Amino acid sequence: MSSCVDDDTPRREEQMVKHVITLDLPCDISNPKVSNIKAVLTNIQTKKVYTTDHFSFSDELLTDTLTLPAGMYDMKVTGNVEYQMVMNSASGKKQNNKVQKLKATVKATREKIDIKPGTTVTSTRVALSVYNASEGFLITEIYFTGSTTPDGYMYTDDQYIKFGNNSDTVMYADGLAFIETFFTSDDLHDYQPNIMDRAMTIVTIYVIPGTGRDVPVKPGEEITIALTAEDHTLINPHSIDLSKADFEIYDNVTHPEGDHDVPGVPNLENWYANFEGCFVFHTRGVKSYAIARPLVDRKTYMTKFRYKFSYIFRQGDFVIPMNENEYFMPNEWVVDAVNLSVPASHEWLLTSPRLDKGYTYCGHVDFDENRYTHAVIRKREGHSYVEESATINNVPGTWMVDQNFGGKGKWIDTNNSTEDFVPNAQPSYFAKKLRGM
Repeated sequence: MSSCVDDDTPRREEQMVKHVITLDLPCDISNPKVSNIKAVLTNIQTKKVYTTDHFSFSDELLTDTLTLPAGMYDMKVTGNVEYQMVMNSASGKKQNNKVQKLKATVKATREKIDIKPGTTVTSTRVALSVYNASEGFLITEIYFTGSTTPDGYMYTDDQYIKFGNNSDTVMYADGLAFIETFFTSDDLHDYQPNIMDRAMTIVTIYVIPGTGRDVPVKPGEEITIALTAEDHTLINPHSIDLSKADFEIYDNVTHPEGDHDVPGVPNLENWYANFEGCFVFHTRGVKSYAIARPLVDRKTYMTKFRYKFSYIFRQGDFVIPMNENEYFMPNEWVVDAVNLSVPASHEWLLTSPRLDKGYTYCGHVDFDENRYTHAVIRKREGHSYVEESATINNVPGTWMVDQNFGGKGKWIDTNNSTEDFVPNAQPSYFAKKLRGM
């Protein structure tokens, strides 16, 4: 009897191939200096992982070579970058320009790299791009319009915003900043210097407290940041219960009618130096909001991230030169941004198109009386949204309603709020109340 397999046949050995990785530096930042660059190649069939971190710099390129078996690979590259942001002076004089040194992280990916047998050297070239390590967090809802009282007065203490984890792993929200733009989308001027392609100009910055792993957010879950985290129905029966919010925005002011600090609900940290007011979301919806991850501490941010600019204010016969000094947030530190505007009075977007190419809204005209008790909500995959009329808290209204409310599905994120958000939506806290949840 003979075997169908010849035991004397030598096994085929893996053919090892030298693979050259070439990385282009990020093209949208000035004077980048990269460090800690690491490439990880995973064999799609065997799942074996091969890494290299000995990149050398020459002729504006980073290169490294590793030897690995022929096969099909996915590659991920990560690292750090230091770069400069030049704040051009309004006068145009180069000597008055301010140079801000910044830090960020970089990455690159390439799928299905075919390293074929029978070759001695193969290569892959890919460009590094700046990204935020907190990618995966999104603004999922902004309830900025507020409600009304039984007497018909505007009530804004029940405003809130939600952040959601759109990744597949647990992420930590502590250290994330909630920011609001200084400019408004219904009032365009020629601001000089113009830094929108590099940063957001902000008038509000609140940071979630923690050491880095204190605020876990599971995949598909959200955290609520309330303006005031209390049961507002005890004050305004047309409102909602926010007593179980995760955080609240509290401003420690001396005015007797100042902010209310709810015991037991952690406050966000206000990073805006010498802030003396009480924050309220703009009820007409002409500001933009974002999540950011500052890569400096509070003291450094407050002292080194100021933006001095000027413009000419014109109204009728009045022409007034204006000079401002606000804070800026580098675009590379912004995790997610949402532009708001009023369709009938929209003049411009308040962020770089790289952050958000569109806008969303509540109400169709300026000072729309029908905008109250409405929100903008990020769409989910597999969900449908239909305009419906209902009565909530004895207040009749018409909303865009999620027909799959409570269901899961990835949030949609194309960096275009016109496509990603449901305008004039039923706020989730009101929807829960309507459904007895």
